[in-house]
Amino acid sequence: MRNLSVFMAIPILLLAVSGAQGQTPAKPAVTAPAKKELPSFDLVEHAAFPLDHHLESKDLAAGMMKVQDIYEDGAKLFHTPYNGLDGVGVRRLPNGTPALRFSPVPIGGGMLTSPSSQACGSCHAFPYAASAGLAHTDLAFDPGADGLPPFNIRSTTSLFGDGLLQLLAQEITEQLQAQRDRATEAAAKSPGKAVRQELRANNVRYGVLVATADETGKISLDLSGLEGVDPDLVVRPFGWKGNITSLRSNTIGPANFVMGMQPEEFVWKAPDGGANADPDGDGVTRELSVGDITAMVVYTASQETPQPVSRLVELGMIAAPDAATVAKVEKGRALFQKAGCTSCHLPEMHLANTVFEEPTTRGNGNYYDHMLAAKDKDYDPTRPVRFDLLGDSQPPHAARLSDGGAQVLLYGDLKRHHMGRQLADPGGPAPPIISDFAPLQMDGKVVLIPATDFLTAELWGVGNTGPYLHDARAGTLEEAVLLHGEDKPTAAGDPGRSEAQEARDAFAALSKDDRAALVTFLRSLLTFSPQD
Repeated sequence: MRNLSVFMAIPILLLAVSGAQGQTPAKPAVTAPAKKELPSFDLVEHAAFPLDHHLESKDLAAGMMKVQDIYEDGAKLFHTPYNGLDGVGVRRLPNGTPALRFSPVPIGGGMLTSPSSQACGSCHAFPYAASAGLAHTDLAFDPGADGLPPFNIRSTTSLFGDGLLQLLAQEITEQLQAQRDRATEAAAKSPGKAVRQELRANNVRYGVLVATADETGKISLDLSGLEGVDPDLVVRPFGWKGNITSLRSNTIGPANFVMGMQPEEFVWKAPDGGANADPDGDGVTRELSVGDITAMVVYTASQETPQPVSRLVELGMIAAPDAATVAKVEKGRALFQKAGCTSCHLPEMHLANTVFEEPTTRGNGNYYDHMLAAKDKDYDPTRPVRFDLLGDSQPPHAARLSDGGAQVLLYGDLKRHHMGRQLADPGGPAPPIISDFAPLQMDGKVVLIPATDFLTAELWGVGNTGPYLHDARAGTLEEAVLLHGEDKPTAAGDPGRSEAQEARDAFAALSKDDRAALVTFLRSLLTFSPQD
């Protein structure tokens, strides 16, 4: 108020002085306001495709683009809302039935889910670009592709850390398959003798297999003892079921089925080999090129690595919580382990090779699309886009180990677990999808993942990415933990019982304050983006 009185007194004082001198105060000069620059609009309807031209795999393989430029183009392709001139949506179903361009529910006719989005980034948007999604981004998957319920509901996952997950899966796959191969070699040397091989990699047990050779040298494998992994021993790190092998498959699938932006490589996989260049009947062909998809894979693989609050403080990215909160986090961490949660949500894994390649033959060639390579000679793993996730991706990064490689604080085990009848998919089982974007088959039969089985969800960014669980049924972290089992479960050994029942019951038995401490610990595992 003092300042206001002073400024009000100034014009009164000046007026008094002017009057005393018998002068009329001069009128202040009037300056015409500057002309405001108004935005202009192009009133012609254009395609929204964000690049001057499609990216070509031959240019990427020849090294004609820097990785940073590929990343930036991938970001534009990921976040652009496409329109009908780009070919977004569908105008007919795979069986030829005419369809509306978009639908909020599965529409059948061979569509696995609903063509309902115009941009990858419109779903992967919370709490940061390319991370998770709120409840309205959930999708209904249609196992029968007939448009009829029951559907399997899927919550949008965060893409943060996905590059590291593929690298971990590749290394674990190599180790498991090497153990299988040693068993078959040993069996071949001792016909008639059963060779039992325990499968273990990165401190995770994947069960056992038994190899036996007959007198002719033919090897048979008993795979009935496998745990949480497919019979080909390929670890599939994506999708709630752990059924998607590679980031490339995890890009072309949503592009085609959720956006109706058909990658040319997906069109090539049709039974006619791509003779029909416009299978969705929207009048647009080559909606996304092989090079476009590669750029989106590079963008996805380069996202930030989720981190605990403690590490973000060490890196100087956030202010330290107060001492009471730190103590509560540490108490919750101890309770999380004591309850048995770390038997599946493994706090860390070690990664030997932190260089991401697209395409790649690492993982014994199981993360490489052989069908695409047969069509496009420039989809060439000897000339990949390469970058180090510890230096060339978005910060924060995983911690570099002194002896090489990285410490990945994922709070997961890259293994499927039986979660019981409470969380089972109502739409039934689903097949694993190999890197060629086709169902996995063994001995001529499609492999199916039971409706009750899910990949352990990595908790490394769970603190700010709700709602929770595969179908977003949990609105809080406490609710999510309690849904890992039932109040009145079936007996141990019953197929309806969740593997997590004991850990869930241990959590339920905690005092209110202890449960709050454990949840505070989970809240300290953050999806974090310093750019936003």
